[in-house]
Amino acid sequence: MADAPDVDLTPLTTAVTKIAEDVVRTIARDTVPSLLKQQVEESLKRMVPVLVESAIAEEKVLIKETVQEVTRKALPDVLRPMVQQLAEEIIEKVARDVVGTKAEAEVKKEIERLTAEA
Repeated sequence: MADAPDVDLTPLTTAVTKIAEDVVRTIARDTVPSLLKQQVEESLKRMVPVLVESAIAEEKVLIKETVQEVTRKALPDVLRPMVQQLAEEIIEKVARDVVGTKAEAEVKKEIERLTAEA
């Protein structure tokens, strides 16, 4: 066999390496974003419902506590006029019924007394 001439392969190696790097960069640039997007979307699909549910649960507690506190503070002012009006109506009705009955009984007694004297 004949001896192969000494050939410097450095430029060829450098060119092949550069081409390989360019190919890898292009593949990474074109492929990685879609792969990452897919993984991010899948992760979000799993995480978001749990996070939203947790946030809503915390807000429900806060809303419930706020409503209870507002009710506790406002209820007396809201109920006071209603209770006062209801009490006045009841007192007036009881007074009418009791006084009317009592007055009728007193009038009958007085009639009986006057009839007995005559």
